[in-house]
Amino acid sequence: MAEFAGVDPRVTVRMAGSVSQLINETFAELKTTIVVVDDAVSFPPAPFSIAASWLANDLRYSSVSFLSNAAGFLSFPGRNQPEIRPPDGHDEHSITRRLRSVSPAGQPTPVRFGAGPVVVLSSAALSAVGQFKAPASARLDVALADFCARARAKGFIDVADTSTYISRSADVAVRPINDDITPDDRGWLLHRHRSLEHYLDHEQVQAETPFAVAHRVARVKLQGIRILLDGSCFGPNEVGTQVATQHTVRALASSEEVAEVAVALPGPIPQYAAPWLSGPKIRTLSLNELHTYDRADVAFRPYQPVPGWDLDRWRAAAPRLVVSILDTIAFHNGGYFDSSEAWMAYRDFLTRCVGAVDAVTVISDDVVGQMRLHGLPIADARLFSVPLGTEHLDGNAPSMFPRELEARGFSSGAFALCLGVNYTHKNRELARRAHALLRDRGHELVLVFAGASVPFGSSRLSEAYEGPGDHVVVLPELRSDEKNWLLKHASIVWYPTSAEGFGLVPFEAAVFGTPTVAVDFGPIHELLRSKAGTDRTGSRADHLGTRSDLASDVPVLAKCWSAEELAGVAERLLTDADLRRRHVEAVRDAGHRYDWTTTAQTLTTLFREVLATPRR
Repeated sequence: MAEFAGVDPRVTVRMAGSVSQLINETFAELKTTIVVVDDAVSFPPAPFSIAASWLANDLRYSSVSFLSNAAGFLSFPGRNQPEIRPPDGHDEHSITRRLRSVSPAGQPTPVRFGAGPVVVLSSAALSAVGQFKAPASARLDVALADFCARARAKGFIDVADTSTYISRSADVAVRPINDDITPDDRGWLLHRHRSLEHYLDHEQVQAETPFAVAHRVARVKLQGIRILLDGSCFGPNEVGTQVATQHTVRALASSEEVAEVAVALPGPIPQYAAPWLSGPKIRTLSLNELHTYDRADVAFRPYQPVPGWDLDRWRAAAPRLVVSILDTIAFHNGGYFDSSEAWMAYRDFLTRCVGAVDAVTVISDDVVGQMRLHGLPIADARLFSVPLGTEHLDGNAPSMFPRELEARGFSSGAFALCLGVNYTHKNRELARRAHALLRDRGHELVLVFAGASVPFGSSRLSEAYEGPGDHVVVLPELRSDEKNWLLKHASIVWYPTSAEGFGLVPFEAAVFGTPTVAVDFGPIHELLRSKAGTDRTGSRADHLGTRSDLASDVPVLAKCWSAEELAGVAERLLTDADLRRRHVEAVRDAGHRYDWTTTAQTLTTLFREVLATPRR
């Protein structure tokens, strides 16, 4: 021991021939955990708080290392890429604060050995393994690797704390920051531990080791997630899928937790989508160029996968793949296919897809229950409820009188609207039957159907059984501004659907002050009736797929799908102005729980959580 003038009296100064000798002598005297600082560094606040708790809770940890701008394979944010300083705009304080405050929380992460300018050595390992052995070069990093290899042989584990960042100062560094182990030192190490020969290189380059996974999560916490989004839905027509995908892209790109959204398109950007697919963090590429985009952290298809979608190609496009299941309607109903074989192929593909991807998002808790009911193979830990936003329309949205409406004989007067594709489960013939009852009771409303027609499983035949009528106008799919006009000027909206994943129509109608006649079931109940609403935090809710017994905000919904019940609800809404007002306001208020900003926040949280779990 030696004394130095001017040294703080709380500091003990020892003289030793090497750092390894210093560690051995210090531990022999103190028998305590040792923090080894091998270069000029700057610490964040409480740098060892996490490491200390890990070592106290598990005696098997032999060392704890940390992220740094220059720490060999622990370098950050570029893995295996030492830098002379932290990233622009950051230091050890801001980086550590971000890593510790953003979910998911860091966990002990196995590494090949302790490394970097600062390493915490546990007293348990030091007492069990014995003294440090130094190579001829006396380099601490090589001696540390040898110590950790001997500790590994005894069952100890070296871990990294990827929630703590320590900066190494290049201008006063003892060694150059890119000073790799020399061939002689590597030979010394491998001579003593033959099992490391392939393991060292393997751990350094593999993309799915525990440390590689934890390093990736830390990087996206700091720099944002890079998302590759499947935009193959962007064809010539704009319907619900395109609207939802556009808002998803814009909301994700607006998030501070997202670095980039790359949208893969099947062709040129459609005119309706151009305003949504432009911005400083949005880029577009062709689906044919998918293999050229190698920056993605997560690939995301925000709508239903179908046969013909290249699952394997998308799995190779990013470290993690997430898809959305909008509903299980086609899985359950073969009437929407041209043959039984096609239905079976769809069911087989969806089952394979759900089992192969890293996570599945659904648009309501009710869809979770339906997936469970039909036995789709997805574990709770990989299943996330992420409702859509509902604020994509407001009362001032552009509207225009549909030209086709006038061409088919209607230019003025009161009308009721039934909006949507003519799928059988939309029950358009039931709306027509209930509407006829309303007219029999003296409500002189024209019924307007508007929506695309499907080739299989449509309600056209059942609608035809209701007979002709001069009070019914059937329109094809309309532009958005024309649909807005119908929603704004309708007296009521019929929405007697009996199978949905979410159900946007009541929210869209309420924006324009129009009430909707719908049945109190599944997602309608969840979104409109339950005061609890949906868990928007990205975690799985305990009440998935269940009904709430809480009092309703929405004053009137149909109890079943009988024409008499639907007509009765419609008549109440048409004749009671106060009830109509309260109904519309309640639906609007329910819609405020579901906004695209929260959807994006939930998605980014789950993307990081998925990135932190092993690849499927």
